[in-house]
This record gives sequence, structure tokens and C-alpha cells, in this order.
Amino acid sequence: MNATAMQETTVVVIGAGITGIGSAYYLADNRIPYVVLEANEDLGGIWYTQRWHGARCDSDFVKYSYSFKPYASPRCLADREQIHRYLRSVAEEFSILENIRFNTLVTSASFDTKTQCWVVQTNHGSAHAQFLINGNGYFSLPHVPAFPGAESFCGEIVHTFDLDAKRRFPGKHVVLVGSGSTAICAAPELARVSGSMTLLQRSPSYIYEIDNRATPFMRLCQYLYSRGFAFPMKLLRGYLQARDDTIFVGFRAFPRLARWFFRKHWLDTVSREELKEHFSPSYAPWEQRIPIAVGFKEAVRGGALRLKTAAIERFTPTSIVLAGGEELKCDVCILATGFELDFLKFDLLVDGAKVEMAGINFYKGIMMGGVPNYFQPVGVWHSAWTQRSETATRFAIKIMKYMASRGLRKVSIERRDVRYTPAITPNYIMRCLPALPRLYGTWELPSVDTLFRYRFEPRKLNFS
Repeated sequence: MNATAMQETTVVVIGAGITGIGSAYYLADNRIPYVVLEANEDLGGIWYTQRWHGARCDSDFVKYSYSFKPYASPRCLADREQIHRYLRSVAEEFSILENIRFNTLVTSASFDTKTQCWVVQTNHGSAHAQFLINGNGYFSLPHVPAFPGAESFCGEIVHTFDLDAKRRFPGKHVVLVGSGSTAICAAPELARVSGSMTLLQRSPSYIYEIDNRATPFMRLCQYLYSRGFAFPMKLLRGYLQARDDTIFVGFRAFPRLARWFFRKHWLDTVSREELKEHFSPSYAPWEQRIPIAVGFKEAVRGGALRLKTAAIERFTPTSIVLAGGEELKCDVCILATGFELDFLKFDLLVDGAKVEMAGINFYKGIMMGGVPNYFQPVGVWHSAWTQRSETATRFAIKIMKYMASRGLRKVSIERRDVRYTPAITPNYIMRCLPALPRLYGTWELPSVDTLFRYRFEPRKLNFS
């Protein structure tokens, strides 16, 4: 769209990441006109913008990829570049690319109940649509803790948000701060390109290492899929999600057994003293997300990666001083300290009144209370994003088709208070919890929710 363009369509999709491209596919498959507005110069969302060392999806990619275009690979996990290529190939194959408006930043979206229409304002004009699908994700700016003495540090402090995997640190003492998925993915890769590498965590995480090779069952299902048999791939994806949901529920229900599992998993790599210090969190397994490691054990065994568990007391010009007095020499400090969560990256208004996301009821991870004709498909915290976002998108499509068949123009749910306890409680969720929507209407288990919680029941929605 140019600066004065006024585009009219049935659906505006915001964001050309994993959610936006999936939404575009289902809209086109149901012959619903749409346009995708993307702020960046390329598609992919975080798989385009996040380029730190070791960036990858920590779910089996055959499960993370779309159900309509499953990705077959001899490896379980895919890195950022593979995911970006996959998303572009999907956009090209299904003619989605021609409907994406790149370098188009959405600044506001306003719904008018008189016209029953959305007006979406961008840096290149505006667009009118009956429906709005928001696929802008929930990660926002990087979370950068304030460390005493950081201003006096003579080296470099950089967040993974701003880090490029092309960078090398020969002869440098690199300290990576963090204990979540980003840190565990990045640490072995940074160890390969640094003079020395220390992973500094304030507190431990449960970490599960895989060898990243597809199992014989996975390879068989992928082979049969390549020969034109779709059902084995569908079976594989269903099995993988059911396995993940079962582990999630089982570990939460039997924490002592889960702790034993992780102790056994790491005792072939570290001593009991190291296990207690660096791999034994104070919380139970799956109260926080469990990072998936590849090459982490090898880096620890070989001495390429050193672990330290302590809080940072302060920075000096050439080092990091830990609580307790130990000093780590440091030339480059890389922060893998996560992101701030932000479900809405533009102003959202209904009849001129701004919608506040804090505490809003969020039905089935798709509809917001009091916001008509608005859909925001999101995934679950503990598993592959697409396992719920695709289901939620298909639910939205059913609503649109139902409305079109009956000449209806508006759909909504009422704004109301709901109780909400996050399925997991990592820091990046808990520090933003008061500002987050309140999810309800699902069990947070995609393998079960897909069967029972996304049945379209018009009587539960308000149509006009």
C-alpha cells in the first residue's frame, strides 16, 4: 500500500510470522479475501529477526510445522535458517507471498460498531476489513536487568536480541547470562567461536539433552509421507503431541519421579556435587519451561563450556563479581535474559475507546472479551506453538463461514472477569502477569483440546 492507499478486504492479518502465514493459508483455502501486513522487509517473525548463535525451535519441527505442509527431516529440531526457508517456501507454494505488504507497520486498529468494520492504520495508509487476525506474537523488547557497575564495564554487553550468529569472539572471555531455552541453545554454539565460554545462571533449570536424530518411527512415517501416504505423518504428529502433553501432566503430577529422571539424565556427564549446584532447581519439573539441549553435554564434558550458578553482585571494568565474592574475567557479556511479553503491539480501539489487554478474558486463545470480529490465535506455553494456533485459526474460520452463510456482520464475546493461573510460571510470564490476558476455555493440552474444546457452538457467541 502506498501512503494514500485505502485497501478494502474481508480480513486483515497482522504479521507474516508462523501465525500469520498459517492464517493466510486457511483464509485462502476457504476463499476468504485477505491481506497480510508485515512490519519487516521479510516474512518469518522471530525466525527472521532473531539471529543469535544456536537459534532454533525446541519442539520437534515435524510437529511445529503446519499440518497442511509437514516438514520431513532426518533431524528432530530445526534451526532458525531452516525454519525461515520453510516459511518462505510455504508462502510461495500457496501464493501467500503476493498478499503480504512488507515494511508496513500497523500503528492502530479501530472497530466501528455502526459500520461493523475495522480500520487499520499503518505507516503506508489504512485498510478496511470486516475481521482482524492479529498474529504479532507475544515477544516484545528484550528484558535487560540492571546490574550495578555495568556502566563502568570496559567490555561489551549485548543481548541475544541484538546478536548475530556471524560474530566470532576469538581470544575473548565470553560470559553468557541466563538459564532458559535461549541460553541452553546458544551456549554450545558460542563455545565453538569464543576464547573461553562461561554460562552464568542465577538459578538452575531442568535441561533435557537429545541427539537430534529422528527416530526410526519418525523416519518411517516421513518416508511413507514422501510416497504419498498422508495418514502416517498425521499419526506421527498426533503421537508427538500426545507424548509431550502426557509428559507435561505426568511430571507435574509426580515431581519426585520427574526429579529422579533428570538426576539420572545428567549423572553420566557431571558429578553429584555439580548436579546439585548447577542442575537442581528449587521448583518442580515443568513449573517452568524445560530447555532442550543439543551438544550441551559434549561441551561440558570437553571443558569448552563452564557453568557457574550465582547471582551477579556487580560489574568491574574487566570482570563480573558474583555474590559470594568470586570474580569472572569477562570481555563480552551476552544476556540471554528473555523478553518482555506484549500481546498487543499497536493501539486497539472499539468505538474510539482503547482496549486494555491487562486482565482481559481471552476465550480459547483466540477471542478477546468485548472486542468484536477480532481473533488472536496463540499457542501453549509448554509445546509447539502451531499445535494450538492452527486449531484456533480453524475455529476462527468456522465462525467467519457461519457468519457469511447467514448474512451476519459481527461476532463477539462479553468482557468479564475470569480466574487464570498460567500453566507454567517462568520469570518472563510472572513479571508480566498483571498485564496479560486471562486465558480460559481450554485445558492447555493441544492433543485433548483439539478433540473436545474447539467444537464450534454458535450459542456461546454473540452474533448480529
